[in-house]
Amino acid sequence: MTDSRHIEIERKYDVDETATLPDLSDIAPTEPGGVVPLRAEYFDTADGVLAAHRIVLRRREGGADEGWHIKVPAALGRLERHWPLALEGAEGEEPRVPEPVLDAVRARVRDRPVAVIARLNTRRTLVRMLDEQGRRIVEIADDVVTASDVATGIARVWREWEVELDDDAPADPDDARVLLDEIETRVLRAGARPAASASKLATALGRTSLDDAPASSARSQTDQGALTKSSPGSAVVVAALAALVDDIVVLDARVRERQPDSMHQLRTRVRRIRSLLTTYSPLFATTVTQPLRAELRHLGAVLGEARDAEVMEDRARAIVRDHETVSAAVADELGGRWHTAGEAAMGRVLAEMSSARYFRLLDSLDALVADPAALADDTSSAKDILPSRLSRDARRVRARARTAADDTLDAATRDEALHETRKAAKRLRYAAEAVSSGPGAVYGGRVRALASAAEAVHDLLGEYRDGRVMQEHLRVAASTSAFPFDYGVLHEVERLSAALCLDDYPAALRSLAKAAARLP
Repeated sequence: MTDSRHIEIERKYDVDETATLPDLSDIAPTEPGGVVPLRAEYFDTADGVLAAHRIVLRRREGGADEGWHIKVPAALGRLERHWPLALEGAEGEEPRVPEPVLDAVRARVRDRPVAVIARLNTRRTLVRMLDEQGRRIVEIADDVVTASDVATGIARVWREWEVELDDDAPADPDDARVLLDEIETRVLRAGARPAASASKLATALGRTSLDDAPASSARSQTDQGALTKSSPGSAVVVAALAALVDDIVVLDARVRERQPDSMHQLRTRVRRIRSLLTTYSPLFATTVTQPLRAELRHLGAVLGEARDAEVMEDRARAIVRDHETVSAAVADELGGRWHTAGEAAMGRVLAEMSSARYFRLLDSLDALVADPAALADDTSSAKDILPSRLSRDARRVRARARTAADDTLDAATRDEALHETRKAAKRLRYAAEAVSSGPGAVYGGRVRALASAAEAVHDLLGEYRDGRVMQEHLRVAASTSAFPFDYGVLHEVERLSAALCLDDYPAALRSLAKAAARLP
């Protein structure tokens, strides 16, 4: 069952029991929204991993939006996701977080048990502000909250006002801010104070913010201010790694939801991390990175099987679509085979992503970017170590290319040598991009040019390899199909396309060599 989503933008104020909500009708028309009782249970792991990342997971009864909610930080406000209570199953069962809800935060909680950490009962009195067309633009909630901290048994009672933009609020952020500012001026005059905590859950637990939770920790290697070429090379690479690890957490949920392109993006992040640990290996303790690289290789292989089937299905349908002389039935026949293979592979991906092995890999990645003990060299400057490692990778690409160019190789051996060249070029690209863009960007145009040149090489060789795989598939499929001639046409299309890739490949290699020669 899919969820609904919206961006929550609100301001909260602490008020005492004698405060009276001011009349706001001269700002915009208002209407009473009634009194609503709310009951909520908040969930987290024992070590508070969700709170540490400012994520709220709750079950609420009452109100227009009752159901399961997850709130996560967003660029503006918070992203709030809703699922219906119907996901829970039979009535009367002890509430447990439904799987679709838990999957949205699985990469954070992993296989840790999730349980109720706080219970809140709220008496909410609503006032709504309207625009000239009578649409709701702001909802103001006067909340009297009674909360209990499950771990300590401490009960807390407080009153607060929430001023939240509604669905028809001004779309322009500046206009919305002006509106909230006007309301704030009035409520402050009425005795309100900016809330000491931005979260009811934090207040229920006796905190001022969610990330006061025990599990929150600083990434010591990335909290060193602006990075430069004089910064430790380890700090630069760890900053790039930290961003990739954060991406994996986001992409994990998208893969579980089967969102388009999510598999490709997750596989790419896994490959990038593995590439950085290989290219910049002198910076890290071998005892840490060797097992980690092995686990990344395993996960990449599982993801790769599903991603490759996805790519080949798209390719199969595209080549039929682009050639009108080929029967349309071939698209379903050819693409259907890859689709079946892809669905089976996707099942293996989801099983892998629910395994203890996968969760321990995520734990190890977190530790890598947070623990200085993983470093073998935390003093060498970026300028002293990073360019030399990129030069080494560039030489490796050219060495693989020379091997593939040996005229004595048979076709299969040559294809494998070209594949090795492609993998070397991809590793070079990822290593160069890590230190020339994003949080690890201490180098500029020359290193970005090397990354682009490496990308051109591996794109051509990747297209060539996909073409060769499709040729073999077409050859085999033709023997059992009712459309053997059509399969022959497509085989020739793929053969010519692959040949064109190899025609362009030498020039791409020369460009890579020139870019490598211009490294800092």
